[in-house]
Amino acid sequence: MKGSTATTLVMVAAVGLLGCGHEAGTKRAQKQSTRMAKAPKPKPDAPPPEMAMQNELGVVQDVDVEQVIEAHFDDIRGCYQRAGKAQKYAGGKVTLRFMIAGSGEAEEVLVVASDLGNYSVERCLVDVGRRLTFKAPEGNKATTFDYPVEFRSTHEMAVLDLEGPKIEHDISGLLPRLAACGRLAADDVTAIMYIEPSGFPGSVGLAAATNFDESVAGCIIHMIQHSRMSTVLPNRVLRCNFNIPAAVASAEPARHGASSAVAHRRRR
Repeated sequence: MKGSTATTLVMVAAVGLLGCGHEAGTKRAQKQSTRMAKAPKPKPDAPPPEMAMQNELGVVQDVDVEQVIEAHFDDIRGCYQRAGKAQKYAGGKVTLRFMIAGSGEAEEVLVVASDLGNYSVERCLVDVGRRLTFKAPEGNKATTFDYPVEFRSTHEMAVLDLEGPKIEHDISGLLPRLAACGRLAADDVTAIMYIEPSGFPGSVGLAAATNFDESVAGCIIHMIQHSRMSTVLPNRVLRCNFNIPAAVASAEPARHGASSAVAHRRRR
């Protein structure tokens, strides 16, 4: 079953908003249509083919998810403190994907999308999420749902989205150096960085629909933050999104020449 809901909880601080929108496995959902191919007509003496249709995922109620999240509201809000000075400009939505066991325990939590762009905050949210236990899904079947959390910066520094040949040149020179950290993930990883007026990225975040090596991720974040970019603006922070291809993020010299994909995303 697959669905979508939208609920917003306002944080009682300058941190921002915490929003809820479950993308899969929730009760208040639009049913996913299933097409079953017609089985061939059996021969006279052959037994009819078995045509049993079962739900692969369990179902959790929105209200049960909200109760658990609200009970850990302070822990979630506290994660934003990990951004440090980047709270002046780093803000946005982090979409967490919860993979829930039939018992209701969170078996895994992934950051599948992020406009925030701060790895420390994102890892904190994952750690909090992994400790959560929800009400067992209906049928005691494992399920998956997405939950977005949004944070607001203090807006002490203006942020401009960045694209163009100059930053593409910086990224194309940066990616091969990241290979020294090792293989980050089996699939591409989306990175977002905020370039401060000094030219150095003051905040970097990572998102992927799959697990990635956290020790390699830490190395990559460190290397990006210590790489000076050529594109800067006085009194402005520049935000840039780009992909770290799986091949480039491995330590395979033959693949260092892979090109980068710099994507412009309009600030919400």
